[in-house]
Amino acid sequence: MGLRLHSELISDEAAIEEINCRAFGSMDEAHIVQLMRQYHPSYDPRYSIVAWDGDVAVGHILGTPMQLRLMGANIRAVAIGPVAVVPEQQKRGIGGLLLNAIHDLARQEGFALAFLYGHPTYYPRYGYQACFGGAHVDIDTVLLPQPTMKFRQMPVHVADMPWLVERHAVELADVDFAWPWGSAISEWTIPAMNCVIWWTADGRRAAYTVTRQGRKSCKMILADDPTLAREVLACIRPATLEHHPAGWLVKQTLDPTWATAHAEAFTAAMACELQPGVLRPYLDACAAGRLPGATMFPLPFLAC
Repeated sequence: MGLRLHSELISDEAAIEEINCRAFGSMDEAHIVQLMRQYHPSYDPRYSIVAWDGDVAVGHILGTPMQLRLMGANIRAVAIGPVAVVPEQQKRGIGGLLLNAIHDLARQEGFALAFLYGHPTYYPRYGYQACFGGAHVDIDTVLLPQPTMKFRQMPVHVADMPWLVERHAVELADVDFAWPWGSAISEWTIPAMNCVIWWTADGRRAAYTVTRQGRKSCKMILADDPTLAREVLACIRPATLEHHPAGWLVKQTLDPTWATAHAEAFTAAMACELQPGVLRPYLDACAAGRLPGATMFPLPFLAC
């Protein structure tokens, strides 16, 4: 196999789409790469690596450099995904070569950890171990009180960014394996998602929400006033939220008579140490009863 790897070039974009579509049997993962490239400020083409067999593109991996909130501190990490190999070239070690390439690049640049959602019998051979999971809130919309206030929904503007970044940091202050979003407006709004700021009649920001058209779920709600947050929830009436029990919203806003929060470890939620020992304090804390962490990937992942 005359395989060669190189970081993404502009001329590779169509090949990357084809690889991901063929590997997964849909355009969802290809759309994730497109949206990350277009909207996410951390997209770095050096971490988008393509495998070529001669003049045929056969594999692709995307890594996103980021700051991971872990045990009260931020560490440099790389979020991996998607990882794609065309069907006729699978089980030939191409995926492992792509993973090793991105791990080597990240180590050279001082990153401490790589993490992903993936097949639990495949990724451990490349150093991954299950260590985090997901979080969600179930809401009984029958018991959820009816709203008593009216709001205006407005697009996100640059002037909202300091408030959004602050409220996201407060939400994640006690949450492990959290991906804090940054100060670029493109992180907070993309066409595929309904991302709005709710304003009170007297001109206060009540909440920021992320929902999908026609879905009885709300991905995220950020607020600084528990009463206003509950009022916005009462207007949306979602059946589920994706918030961690240790976060601000659950602790300060939700009522256990109509909301139940969970955090669960998944075998598919795995991380690989790029610096030995970086996970040990977290793993020890989880073994002692700390809730498993749950990272929310950015909007391009949520949209697909």
